[in-house]
Amino acid sequence: MKKLIILLFTLLFLSACSNEEMKQQEKAPELIEVTITTSEKIKVQEETTIEASVVQGKEKVTDADEVKFEIWKAGQDDHEMVEAKHQKDGIYSTKKTFTEGGNYYIVAHTTARRMHSMPKKEITVEAEEAEKQAEGTEHSHDDHPSEGSEHEHADHHNSEVDFDFHVHEPIKNNQKTELSVHLNQGSEPITGATVRFEIWGENQSKHEFISAVEGDNGAYSLTNTFPSSGTFNVKIHVEKGNIHDHTEKTVNVN
Repeated sequence: MKKLIILLFTLLFLSACSNEEMKQQEKAPELIEVTITTSEKIKVQEETTIEASVVQGKEKVTDADEVKFEIWKAGQDDHEMVEAKHQKDGIYSTKKTFTEGGNYYIVAHTTARRMHSMPKKEITVEAEEAEKQAEGTEHSHDDHPSEGSEHEHADHHNSEVDFDFHVHEPIKNNQKTELSVHLNQGSEPITGATVRFEIWGENQSKHEFISAVEGDNGAYSLTNTFPSSGTFNVKIHVEKGNIHDHTEKTVNVN
């Protein structure tokens, strides 16, 4: 009888431990959030602070493994990678002087607590007065540009990634749904890229990352099952060489 009682207590103890372990496993850590706080308009030839804040929930992340800023001018292939240092309260920064006016992109490559984030921001570097006058002189000599120059101007503004997102509607919860995207840079499809879909429900903190499978001519797709009805966010991340871009969409699930 005593052995039976001891066995029952042992089983109850093991069951309680198992339940506690399951609860700890189900409680996933909150994602890190990285925000580039640099001003959207800065002046050429002036030293500027490039910075980003890193938080996890309400906690300021002061122990990031790595924060690097990738900086490049729109329409150019040369990308600069600059390491940032932690200042205080989860703020990581570096100094940079832009020598040319124009539109620039900044990506904050951040690795912290076994997670990775790479937000992107566009900034405008305001040219000096002499540079503006030089540009105005160039335009005055070409008041009627040819079709070729107009085409080059359009290509300059379309040098980043074009996302063509597709989903078959209506979407029903607990049923498999195909999500796909066609990626192009200018008129050329982007092939051989790493593409991931980040999916989460509205007002939910848990994000799911799913790798897409490459098809033909820059097409990438995956099959996902939405667990409930409502609005879901779908952020598509693409990486290939110097290409680091993303776009965010929403879908309604019945």
